[in-house]
Amino acid sequence: MLLSITGWPFGISKKAGVSRLSFYRNYTSKEEIIVKYLDDKANQWWEKQISDRSGDIILGMFNHFYSERDKLSIIYKAGLSHLLYQNILDCSGPSNDLENKVAYTNGWVSGGVFGFVDEWIKRGFKESPKELSNIFKNRKDYYTNIDMIENSYLK
Repeated sequence: MLLSITGWPFGISKKAGVSRLSFYRNYTSKEEIIVKYLDDKANQWWEKQISDRSGDIILGMFNHFYSERDKLSIIYKAGLSHLLYQNILDCSGPSNDLENKVAYTNGWVSGGVFGFVDEWIKRGFKESPKELSNIFKNRKDYYTNIDMIENSYLK
């Protein structure tokens, strides 16, 4: 369970029922705990997702983030949103062993996913995962917006 970050490390070790010595033996920072938590949850979601190949991966992804909304809100209140971005990059972003085109595409998609989830968290998860999935999938207006931006710079 992700704990409130205030009072760290005393609050975390006390709430977890371990000594500060045990805490420091396993973790060097609160950020390390959060990274481990996000990685574990992402891996659990992915294992479930690949075992159910009939599922909608985009909807599944937003359902996953929605199920973690309380913990993600705590992470954001602590000013640690960059840890979520890093988690998304670690899960699906570019890596050195990919050819350039694939790496750039993965980076672009990872940034887009983070942008959607980041804004969703900041707006208090107002849309349902299904609604956000539909918005994400229907990005046809993206190209129109890019054309508008490029045309405004050319004038």
